Amino acid sequence: HQSPLPNHSGYLGAYQQPVSNASCSEMSFASWLNQALLSDLPSARRWSYLCFSISLCVALASHQFLGPVKTAIFMDLVGTDLEPVAKSLVLVVLVPVLVLYSMLVSCIPSAGLLVIAVCFFYGVLFLFIAVVLAASSGHPGAWLAWVLYYATETKGVIIMPMIWSAIADVSTPDLAKKAFPIMFFAVQLGGIGGSYIAIEVSDLGGEVGLLLIQTCSFVVIAALGWLACSLAAPAPEDAALTDSSSKAPLASSGGTAAGSSQTEGALAVGIKKILEGFEGLWLLLSRPYVFMAFWVSYANLMPRTVLDYQNSVLGVARFDEREEQIAFFGKVNLIINSGTAVVTLVGTRPLVEAFGVGNCLLALPIGMLLCILALCMNYGLWMSTVALILVCILAYGLNSPCKEMLYVRTSRDIKYKAKSWSEMYGNQLMKLLGAQINLWVNRESDSCQPRCFHSLSTALVASIWVVLWIAVAANIGAKHRELEREDKII
Repeated sequence: HQSPLPNHSGYLGAYQQPVSNASCSEMSFASWLNQALLSDLPSARRWSYLCFSISLCVALASHQFLGPVKTAIFMDLVGTDLEPVAKSLVLVVLVPVLVLYSMLVSCIPSAGLLVIAVCFFYGVLFLFIAVVLAASSGHPGAWLAWVLYYATETKGVIIMPMIWSAIADVSTPDLAKKAFPIMFFAVQLGGIGGSYIAIEVSDLGGEVGLLLIQTCSFVVIAALGWLACSLAAPAPEDAALTDSSSKAPLASSGGTAAGSSQTEGALAVGIKKILEGFEGLWLLLSRPYVFMAFWVSYANLMPRTVLDYQNSVLGVARFDEREEQIAFFGKVNLIINSGTAVVTLVGTRPLVEAFGVGNCLLALPIGMLLCILALCMNYGLWMSTVALILVCILAYGLNSPCKEMLYVRTSRDIKYKAKSWSEMYGNQLMKLLGAQINLWVNRESDSCQPRCFHSLSTALVASIWVVLWIAVAANIGAKHRELEREDKII
């Protein structure tokens, strides 16, 4: 029994407890804020990560509003029935692009200069597309739709992975665990902004206006990428994880070629450079850890390509005007990026710290299977949109940060060369497989109207795929824990 008039000591105890709870709450929030702002890192590191984050923000923003433009123009000028064919041919276009990119990495040892060179090429290309579209009053030949399609696809494969390669190259595993989750949150702000730009397409100069914004974005990405690389000089505490042996061949490749040209001749040097262009592919195929990393990074794109296509088909059927379609796809992207921002802000780091990178890699395949089965049972625009949003939030908010953490335990050659081939084959090979489902199982045509989506076949293929995906994810998770425990790199 407690007295209604507590004694002095009891009163003080009762009074002090709320103060203690409030203090703990304030300290907890202060601790979280310090972690989010990377206050425990040196000033130069913080500024470097800030510049990297802004460059990624701009890259994702432009990708978010450019994707709907590409989809609307292609499906209007070429047709929905040929979209799976175009997706299937992306891999063919990307092979020479990635060979040239790998050769460029060998010739330009500076990551900052590499970013500038690549951004210059794409800036000129998209400026050309914008000028042609404006000159034709928005109704060019179908060839421009094909050029825009492949320019957008190759840009997505090159730009952001290149920036992430530079980030991984200057980050230790400890820095990655601290910085990557909050960086992914910051990047999603760019995605939200890009989605909003797509929604407001009519007020921003239409399709031509968005293409010109895309062109200008390359200038910003190049400047910030170069500045970030300049600020990210290796710190003394990073020496233990710096793979100097892998850096030496890259940094001296240009000089080696120059010296050997005196005795080998121009043809031999040219052949050597071409072989260097395929070095990343060899690293990808000859290192089991790297191959598994590529698989778990992009396995989601096979079933997601099915979801993307169905959402595009249903969206185009629902909205007649191209600008309405762009605005709809922009709204979908806005929800995806907003959800991803929330997950990366409050969920990614605690989940990775609590369950580990390997276990977090299992969340996406399970969520993907559930969403595919839901669409098969209730086919429609609403369900396809919800399913697409959920799997994208899981992919961008949890799977992508874990993917980047896998590459921290690799050499510089793997980060740049093998990761580029991984991005191409992971991104486009998985999309190619998904495009085959769209092409041979769910392709839109007059003969199968009003519904060309085959639920049973799609569910069966997705289930088999997810079982294989989970097996690979469990394997690389165990390998990553071993590398962390032994403090090694591949």
